[in-house]
Amino acid sequence: MKSKINFNSIIYIFFIIYFLIGFLIYKDYGVGIEEHFQRQNGFYWLNYFFSNSNFNNFKELVNIKYNLILINNHNLPNPDYFNFYGIIFDLPMAFIETFLRLESSKLYFELRHLFIFLIFFISSIFFYKIIKNRFNDKLIILMGLFFYVASPRIFGDSFHNNKDILFLSFLVIATSYLFDLFKNHNNKTLILFCLFSAIATSTRIMGIYLPILAIIFYYLEFLIKKYTFKYFLKISLQIFFLFIFFLYLHYPYIWELNLLNIGSWFNKFFHWMDIKVLFSGEYYSIKYLPRSYLPIWILISTPIFICLFILIGAFFSGRQIYLRIISIDNKKENKNGDLWQSIDEKKDLFIFTSFFSFLFYTIFLNVAMLSAWRHFYFLHFFLIYLSIIGLENVYKLLIKKISIKIVYLISFIILTNLIYTNIQFHPFQSLFFNNLMSSKKIEKYQVDTPLLGRSHALKYILTLENKKEKIILANSSWAPMYNGKDMLKSEVKDKFIFVGQNYTQADYIYNNYIYKNDEKFNKNYKVPANFRKIKDYKIDNVLIYSIFQREN
Repeated sequence: MKSKINFNSIIYIFFIIYFLIGFLIYKDYGVGIEEHFQRQNGFYWLNYFFSNSNFNNFKELVNIKYNLILINNHNLPNPDYFNFYGIIFDLPMAFIETFLRLESSKLYFELRHLFIFLIFFISSIFFYKIIKNRFNDKLIILMGLFFYVASPRIFGDSFHNNKDILFLSFLVIATSYLFDLFKNHNNKTLILFCLFSAIATSTRIMGIYLPILAIIFYYLEFLIKKYTFKYFLKISLQIFFLFIFFLYLHYPYIWELNLLNIGSWFNKFFHWMDIKVLFSGEYYSIKYLPRSYLPIWILISTPIFICLFILIGAFFSGRQIYLRIISIDNKKENKNGDLWQSIDEKKDLFIFTSFFSFLFYTIFLNVAMLSAWRHFYFLHFFLIYLSIIGLENVYKLLIKKISIKIVYLISFIILTNLIYTNIQFHPFQSLFFNNLMSSKKIEKYQVDTPLLGRSHALKYILTLENKKEKIILANSSWAPMYNGKDMLKSEVKDKFIFVGQNYTQADYIYNNYIYKNDEKFNKNYKVPANFRKIKDYKIDNVLIYSIFQREN
């Protein structure tokens, strides 16, 4: 698949266009369900660090902002308990907001969205580096890069999800340096790997697996006599202490660690709310979900062609690992007696092991999950890597059996479909369902789990009542509606009065069909007969929200 066009120029153009698109659209997104909580955590830590400082004016501004958050968002989780978040992203954003004296909620949430996008953009450069060093075909590399940045749910979340996308981004960066270590062990790369592993861990505790799996891989190399035990021990201790050093350096929660009571230290990370979610037409407690929850959500919310390539890639990777295992004692087939015969195979094993370890962990250990598979969006990295392996094998077969022209045609169709889907769902790419799902099937799942529809609905109501001084809005779902107004301009925010399920007072009722429990048995969610539905906001088959207006 040789190209007459300089491939580096194509990649530069890709990243320039991608950056410009992100810069032009980052203001289009609503405020997500966790953004107020994350902003609160940022000011919690900023207030903590400046409370004993001599910067009196700045300290006072921080304290005022933090207290306003506590007053205006009294339903947010207690930051004293959930103090294991907010250091890497939310603390710097709180500092920037205070330093720039930003008072418009719309402005500071948009700024957060821009910085989330920029971090994910940087991770896409590292992802490109990973696949460029692993795959030889330029078309496959370009396709893989498109899959990573343009898979609709990930693309949408990369503008507002300031925890899960953040973890995905740092996971990719850390893995990039680990793969460099696989190729050439040196102190600089080791330090960078440990640094970004620590940053990933302070973002989501699951990042702790990175240094652990790295040590396991060095142990496997010790077993095949590539390293002496002394060298293995030296490398392991370097990874362990560098990781702990960087984690301790920037992560205040670890300062509370008591090795004699380490279980209690970890317990906070597994806190779960006693609510139910709609899945496949039934309501389940988030702690006791069907084992199919995560696989099905991945299947129905990822483009079908990517799902197909993932399955093919997983098959070929699994087959390669199996063949290596059964041939360990066969010196003719496996000269090194190893689980991998090259650095590329070693990388594939790392990805395969990482993905299926987390998948089996969620399936067999009753992991509490909420908001579709949002908390496991970091699996996107492994999934796309596997999909590129699948793509490579499919393209090789098509070139051999049919024609390279077919490969170019399929690539064009796939990329066109990805671009069209993102345009079609904008700015609700986060709520994408693939063509396996009809509108009837989608009704059996919760759609607007990030609650992005709130701001969009408020803007629509304003177009109907632009001259009215006060608009009373009720909410027939679980969504905390009042937070949605923070993406409105300051001059119109106070027009809205939110009355929860007090429908008798309301002019309008909003419903995004997200409930804490089965709405059939909860009369609080039932819209009164004197309200008429005036809008169903749909994209393709996906109903995002409805608005009802009082008739009398």
